[in-house]
Amino acid sequence: MKLVIEDEAGTRSVLPFATADLTVGRAQEGNRFRLPDRDVSRRHARFLLVNGVPFVEDLGSLTGTRVNGERITARRRLREGDLVEIGSYDLAVVPDDGLAAVAGPGAPPPLPGPPPAPPPSARPVPAPVAVAVAVQEPAPLAEEPPRRGLLLAYVAAFLVALLLGAAVGAWTL
Repeated sequence: MKLVIEDEAGTRSVLPFATADLTVGRAQEGNRFRLPDRDVSRRHARFLLVNGVPFVEDLGSLTGTRVNGERITARRRLREGDLVEIGSYDLAVVPDDGLAAVAGPGAPPPLPGPPPAPPPSARPVPAPVAVAVAVQEPAPLAEEPPRRGLLLAYVAAFLVALLLGAAVGAWTL
């Protein structure tokens, strides 16, 4: 098995997935592969092989890990064609023999995308429906109380807080 990682610029990296687990995240230490993106947690996700079957699990990241667009909350089994999203990175687990067959020797394969849409002739065409719409006069609007006083109160409170902060800062010097 191999893990194919693609960043937002389209640069791909391929990692052998021979060990029991493979951790990815923003930190340089403790991860097998570093994803230097601000939306990636220090230790973001872990990919596991259990009896030859790939799984992914989120390690409590803030922004989450998504499989095919759905945020996962527990360990998720990965199937061929599943797309894992971490920050601005797309990841996919590919079998070893799939690399050579799809992309040629040495080049990473394209990452799976969304399933293709059915051809237009296969899509059902809805029958036209007549819709009656009743038009109602809008009710007169009640006059809103002026908000100028509230806005002035907020501005005055902000200026007082700013002046007090400057005065306290001057006293501590």
